[in-house]
Amino acid sequence: MTERHNSFDEVLEFYRAGNLQQAEIICRRMIGCNNNRADGLHLLGVVLCRQGRHDEAAQYFKEAIELNPSNFHCSYRLGLLCSSKGCYDDAIQYFKKTIALSPDYAPAYNDLANVFINKEMIDAAIENYEKAILLQGDYVDAYVNLGAALESKGDIGKAVDYFKKASELMPDDAKIHLTLGTAYLLSGNFEKGWEGYEWRLKIRTPPFPGPVWDGCLLDGKIIYVYAEQGAGDTIQFARYLPLLVSSGAKRVLFEPQTALAGLFKDNYPEIQILDDSIHENPCYFDVHVPLLSLPRIFGTNLENIPFKQKRYLKANPGKVNWYREKYFNLPLASCHLPLKVGIFWQGDPELERDKNRSISLQYFYPLCNLPDVKVYSLQKGHGIEQLNDLPEGIEITNLGENFNDFSDTAAAIENLDMVITIDTAVAHLSAALGKKTWVLLPTYAEWRWLMDMEYSPWYEDVRLFRHKEPGKKDWAEMMQRVKGQVVVEQR
Repeated sequence: MTERHNSFDEVLEFYRAGNLQQAEIICRRMIGCNNNRADGLHLLGVVLCRQGRHDEAAQYFKEAIELNPSNFHCSYRLGLLCSSKGCYDDAIQYFKKTIALSPDYAPAYNDLANVFINKEMIDAAIENYEKAILLQGDYVDAYVNLGAALESKGDIGKAVDYFKKASELMPDDAKIHLTLGTAYLLSGNFEKGWEGYEWRLKIRTPPFPGPVWDGCLLDGKIIYVYAEQGAGDTIQFARYLPLLVSSGAKRVLFEPQTALAGLFKDNYPEIQILDDSIHENPCYFDVHVPLLSLPRIFGTNLENIPFKQKRYLKANPGKVNWYREKYFNLPLASCHLPLKVGIFWQGDPELERDKNRSISLQYFYPLCNLPDVKVYSLQKGHGIEQLNDLPEGIEITNLGENFNDFSDTAAAIENLDMVITIDTAVAHLSAALGKKTWVLLPTYAEWRWLMDMEYSPWYEDVRLFRHKEPGKKDWAEMMQRVKGQVVVEQR
């Protein structure tokens, strides 16, 4: 027993110190001792996991189980490995075996629930998160996960309760406070939501030293505003920039993403639009602020969203005319003017959030079959290859092949009657241009679209289409509804 514990302690010591090579040597020495073989196999699997050698680790865990079938830790780790590889059915079996061997082991219920989430089995996930919390009342991850599962079902009240409990258990955890803040925003409670949303700044350090603007008087001051998230966020919240000018700022400096610089130069001549060279050649400013902090500073609620009822961006007239001449001044196939519909269907396949909201181009084919409807692709980059395999009779004009930045996209959109798109920057651009915009969403989407609403509080002419059943994506059914509404639009 002494030898076993000495070896075990040695492995832990080297493991915690990050000396994985030495830890592996001791594990293999343990495997050579018949009395310590099962422990050595188990520990070696753990060490190999830390090194990213997952397939080798899985084999050692399986050998350890053969020698000691009651070792629930090995079953649990095999469940984690299978889950990480997307082998969810195998993961479920290992986690269930872990629970059978150790019914009071809370992490097994939590991770089993995580697998159920990946399989879109939300109710089963909720049941197991609840079991984990029942066994371990301070299980922070389980509270957060349960809140997220309930949020995905639309039970935002209960979700907030669980996020609050998690924040009480870990009051300094910025990610939990941010999660709670976005839940409040989703529910329409902007006052608490914006406060919670500020916790994101505890996660990402501001790029510049100096004072952050807190809403104090700007009279005579130079303020630097920077984009901090995706292009869609920048477009949505750029509406606040003119408010800084009217608040008395001597000068407003704004650094958007490079692809948005031209668009904002066309729209905000009173604002100095910067490129990323500011990081090498800093310019003077008195205060700085991230763009998405402006709604909180200006006290935004559902009743006072700025520029809610009119467009706040316009396209470059010269570019608008170029697209009109190249794509839209064409001979008509019938005596009726066609309804010109722009579409966008795919985000970045490497981003998990884009995977969840992207769809296949084929779901738009029914629109192409409608009489007096002409469909135009606004896709750029990812997904554009799907235009190469259109079936016979399906016609989609590719506008995106000419896009160099969002000012080009805006000019193309200006020539359209409406845009139908997934939740992406194109949705915000089209809406900010005042174009009729239909957005295709999960049942419960990002906080900016709120709960159970068919129209956006942020834009005048946006309509939201959601999946009918929480956790289930039936794009074909949704697009049939969209097609029906396009027909209504033509009347």
